[in-house]
Amino acid sequence: MPTYYLSPIGNGFQFLTSGGDILNGGLIATYAAGTTTPQATFTDNTGTVTAANPIVLGSDGRPASELWFTGGQSYKFLLADSVSSTIA
Repeated sequence: MPTYYLSPIGNGFQFLTSGGDILNGGLIATYAAGTTTPQATFTDNTGTVTAANPIVLGSDGRPASELWFTGGQSYKFLLADSVSSTIA
């Protein structure tokens, strides 16, 4: 059974634009590191509830829930604004 680890960019982390504004409706896509293959994150430590991919940020620039990673897997994150142009 896999082990799941809490991401430091869960629902307490606030994303901002390069101009310092709240990233309202921003997107975080998760991939296997070094690829364009989508890789799942989860909303709890059991790994039973898969998070949306991409994760949509709220009006406060935060994910709606905690993000949990699968142990032993490497992740790549792509942050974009609501019209899918890359920010970082």
